[in-house]
Amino acid sequence: MSSRPKTVLILATLDTKGEEALFLKREIESKGLRTITMDVGVKGEPYFEPEIPRQEVAQAVSQTVEGLLALRDEAKAMGEMARGAERIVSGLQREGTIDGAIAVGGTIGTALALKVLRALPVGFPKVMVSTVAISPYVSPQEVGTDVVLYQAASDFWGLNRVVRRDLERAALTVASVVKAEEPKGEAPLVAITTLGSSWLTYTFRLKEVLQREGYEVVVFHSVSMQGAIMERLIREGEIKGLLDLCPIEVLAEIAGGDCCSPGRMKAAAEKGIPQIVGPGGIGVFPWRFVHALPERFKGRRVRAHSGIVFAVKATKEEMVETAQVMASRLNRSKGPVAVVVPTKGFFGPDDVGGYFYDPEGRKAFIETLRAALRPNINFILLDCHINDPEYAEKVAEVALELLGKGEQ
Repeated sequence: MSSRPKTVLILATLDTKGEEALFLKREIESKGLRTITMDVGVKGEPYFEPEIPRQEVAQAVSQTVEGLLALRDEAKAMGEMARGAERIVSGLQREGTIDGAIAVGGTIGTALALKVLRALPVGFPKVMVSTVAISPYVSPQEVGTDVVLYQAASDFWGLNRVVRRDLERAALTVASVVKAEEPKGEAPLVAITTLGSSWLTYTFRLKEVLQREGYEVVVFHSVSMQGAIMERLIREGEIKGLLDLCPIEVLAEIAGGDCCSPGRMKAAAEKGIPQIVGPGGIGVFPWRFVHALPERFKGRRVRAHSGIVFAVKATKEEMVETAQVMASRLNRSKGPVAVVVPTKGFFGPDDVGGYFYDPEGRKAFIETLRAALRPNINFILLDCHINDPEYAEKVAEVALELLGKGEQ
C-alpha cells in the first residue's frame, strides 16, 4: 500500500491569480495534504515558483510561452495552454500522482480550467472557484462533469476578508473530499433515466426489483446535465446496464429546446452494455423562461413545471425525427437491446384529459421507431400508460433477462 500523501493539484494563472493560488496552497497544506501547483499564465511573471511551470505546460503541446505570446491572440494562446494542461493533468491522474484538483480564475481562467477538469473521470474530486461560476457564460456543456462550482463573492484583485473567506471554504471543500474514503460497492451498477415522480412513476417499482436481484441502482434526471454524466460513466465502465426509459434530451436537441446533455444514447451502444429503452417524456421538451419563448415555439402548448422549467409541446414532425434518431443510435448497439413502448401515454399529462395528451403524435412516433429499428431488436408494444404497473413489470422482466445475458 502506497504511503504517498494525498495530493491536490492547484491550477491557476500565477501572473494574475498568484496571490490567491498561494493562499489556497497554504490552506490545503495546513489540512495535512500535499499540493502541486500548475501555472497556466502566459503574460507576466508568476507570483511564486510552481511545481509545474508555464513553460512545461506549453511544451506539452510543442509550444513555447514566447511563441504563444507572439500570436498576439490571448484566446488562442490560452487555448493552447488549456490543451497542454489537459495532457499533463490527465497523465498525473492516470499515474495516481494527484487525488483531487482545484482551480481559481476569472473568465479566461475558468474556460481553461473547465476544459482540464472535464478530462478527469467522474467521481474524481474537482472544485472550480470562479468569478463567473453562476453566469450565462458557464453552460452545462462547458462544465460537462461533476465539478463543484464555487461562485466567488468578489473579483480576484489580491486578498481581503471576502476573498479569503471564499478561498478558505473552497480549500476546505476539496481537502475534505480528498481525505474522505471513496465509497465502495461490489454490486453491478444499473442506471435508470427518468423525470420527477409527478410525471413518471416507473422508477419506484424498477428500483425495488433490481435491488432485490442484487443490482445497485443509480437514477439520472433527464432535463439536467446528468444525462451527459451518465454517458461518461458508461464510457468509463462504471455502469453495467441501462434502463434508458426517458431519453427526452434527444427530442430537446432536435426541437431546439434546452438540452443540457446533447449526443445522448450513444455510449451504451458503443460499449455494448444491455439497454432497455422507453419513450418516457417524449412529447414535450424543457425551456427556461416562458416570457422569453422564441418565435419558433409561439402558439404551442406550454406549461410551467416549476419556477425555473417550462414544458413545451413537441410537433408530430419532431416526434417522428426523434424516433428516427433514436433508432439510428440503437441500431449501432454492440450489446443486447429491447425497446418497450406503451401506447396510451408517455408521461403523466399525456393521458386522456391531460394537458399534453397527444395520441396522434404518439402513434407517429411508435410507427416510425418500429419501422426504423433493425429487425433483431426486440420491440415490445404494451396497451397501457407508461405509469401503469403493467409497464414497470414488463420492463423489469425484460431488464433482468438482458442484464443476465450481459453478465455471461
